[in-house]
Amino acid sequence: MTKNTLLLFSAIISVALRAQSPISIGNTNMPGSGDTLRYSNAQINSIGSYTQTGTNFAWNFSLVPTSQGVRSYKSSLLTPYAFFFLGFSEYGEKIADTLGAGPLTITNYYNFYKKQNSPQAYLADGAGMTFSAIPVPNYYSDKDELYNFPMSYPKYDSTTFKFSTISSTLIPIVYSKTGSRVTKVDGWGTLTTPYGTANCLRLITTQYSQDSIKNNIIPFPVGFPNNQRSYQWLTTSSKIPYLEINGNLIGNNFTITQVRYRDVARVITGVKQNEDISGMEMYPNPVKDLLYLNLNGKQIKGVDIMGINGQIVRSIAAESINSGLQGINVSGLEMGLYIVKVNGLTNSTYLKFIKE
Repeated sequence: MTKNTLLLFSAIISVALRAQSPISIGNTNMPGSGDTLRYSNAQINSIGSYTQTGTNFAWNFSLVPTSQGVRSYKSSLLTPYAFFFLGFSEYGEKIADTLGAGPLTITNYYNFYKKQNSPQAYLADGAGMTFSAIPVPNYYSDKDELYNFPMSYPKYDSTTFKFSTISSTLIPIVYSKTGSRVTKVDGWGTLTTPYGTANCLRLITTQYSQDSIKNNIIPFPVGFPNNQRSYQWLTTSSKIPYLEINGNLIGNNFTITQVRYRDVARVITGVKQNEDISGMEMYPNPVKDLLYLNLNGKQIKGVDIMGINGQIVRSIAAESINSGLQGINVSGLEMGLYIVKVNGLTNSTYLKFIKE
């Protein structure tokens, strides 16, 4: 065997061995200051079989994009809440310019994350919001460890968290949640999406939470379960999940509410832009008589209101719904937690509300 042939053979063997070894994820692979990361939302019915997993597994998803978005991260020192979230390892992600309406309007809503060094973890640290022109910090008294590092295959961990908005006369609603997060790395291999192909870890993270809301009308907390599950494929270079499938977990029933994947800027063809119904507003919450949905001109097929057991208690046909601000009379419903399923032309979105 010649020297050149030997070198070529060794290179091929080296590449093959690397392709057959699981990657490891750490803090350096998480988003930080200045990262602007584009993603595409995809049609839920285009995901196919997503539960299959294994070692050296090849996932291949022919996803149909419906819209795009960008996740942008800043040093906390460059946000309106620098005084409240100090530190060079603290990062803010702007979620919305405006949420709510009327007296419940908040602006400049940020989520804050922290890269913890000992032990290594990527934490949800709190949220910042502006109410009546006053910046208001909201903290996790028990941080939510979104990822514990090093993350490799196999891995299983369970952590706890506790969060509450500030209790103040400035804000009429106090929201809190407490619970646990269970994360399991159950596979590794390669993942192919319209963005490309990459080596990945596959994990399932499940939030088991008991949430509560109280306000001036309800002085005592009204609690309800809020269990969320996310299937994620992580790579060493994408910083946000290469692919994630998010949804609600009610009992053993998992309902997908969102599919999104790391992507480049692309022209979305074949699907009207207003068919993406993510980010829809609903208020007030809790509600006594009239619940408002702000459809913002988006086309939908109808609305279902479901109890926490998943049973439909009321359906509203599309012809009965206008494309702007839609009021729904819920005065006849019993007190408790309900789920609003808004059925779009190609996908659905789910919102929760409490009936007083």
